[in-house]
Amino acid sequence: MRRIVGSPGYARARLVTGTVAMVLGLILIVRMAMSVGLQLSGIPAYVLGLAMILLGVFRYYEYGVARRNT
Repeated sequence: MRRIVGSPGYARARLVTGTVAMVLGLILIVRMAMSVGLQLSGIPAYVLGLAMILLGVFRYYEYGVARRNT
């Protein structure tokens, strides 16, 4: 299991899922801003979109650390 988690392919796969999460988070925020604007009913969607974007940013950071360590 440790060989799989430490492999470059696994790091790239996590990078791809992070990129997908960032794109979906951005789409979620834009769609909510276009439909409801800045109302209280949209706050959960904005928070979820921001969390997805931050997940992607963290995956990019992890990928950079993994590349430096190998």
